[in-house]
Amino acid sequence: MMDETKPDPLDSEIINFSFTVGQVNTILQILGNAPYLASAGLINLIQTQGQPQFQAILAKQKVKDEPKTAS
Repeated sequence: MMDETKPDPLDSEIINFSFTVGQVNTILQILGNAPYLASAGLINLIQTQGQPQFQAILAKQKVKDEPKTAS
């Protein structure tokens, strides 16, 4: 009889984490040292989901750093 592995129904559930930019960079560095086939998909997901958030952080920082002008 063949050993059939059933997919875990929880595998498709979403879990949200919160990391600092520095922590994300550390995770990406660690994944970058892992074998490509094991890490490429996860690296891509992190970059795809993180890019809009990082752009928002940069825009917020830019506004914060702009000099205020008197009216």
